[in-house]
Amino acid sequence: VRSPAPAAGPAARKRGRFFVWMAVLMLVVVALGFGKSFYLRPAFGDTPLPTYLIVHGSTMTAWYLLFLAQALLVSSGRSDLHRRLGVAGVALATAVVATGAIVHLRLIPRRQALGEMASPADLAFAIDFVLQGLASLVPIVVLVALALGLRRRPAVHKRLMFWTMVWTLGQAFTPERPLGRFLDALVAPHLPFFPADLLWLAALVAYDASTMRRIHPATWLGFALLAAY
Repeated sequence: VRSPAPAAGPAARKRGRFFVWMAVLMLVVVALGFGKSFYLRPAFGDTPLPTYLIVHGSTMTAWYLLFLAQALLVSSGRSDLHRRLGVAGVALATAVVATGAIVHLRLIPRRQALGEMASPADLAFAIDFVLQGLASLVPIVVLVALALGLRRRPAVHKRLMFWTMVWTLGQAFTPERPLGRFLDALVAPHLPFFPADLLWLAALVAYDASTMRRIHPATWLGFALLAAY
């Protein structure tokens, strides 16, 4: 029987806590962004969601909780359990992409059923939105594949997974969500939208600077994919 990995030293635990706190912050963002429309939907008297949206929302919730669990395991020196749980992570990442694709493909029929497709312009906008949404799933696949292939290089692996999580958080900051409306209003006199991605980048750059005295290439890689999209 393989013995547990030795406990991480103080310096390693300190470095690992950054990703723990980032995972907690991401969960807060998800709660604020989707609290009214998903988690607390019955309390606001909204119509029930279709099953496929409930499955997608539950899958995404599990995705963020898994990131927190993995960060906690690394921070506590349990890399052995982290690796074992990574197998479930691959399956969950597959579910994230699959359910995300279903949500985008069902968007037009759902809007038609809700009476939100009143003109050809509405249909054209919806088609463009669906195509962009499907395209946004490709970088998730790329980032997860790279993180999996480079899992024996922890510094690269954890940064790629960080950016994978950030990528899936974009919907929480849209103007249609309470969090997005609130943050956009704060910067409206100066910026067209709240630069959430830049804040994630700033946090990771600050972490790199404090722990490595340089910016890790994987930090720029993840942000470059976001910027390109």
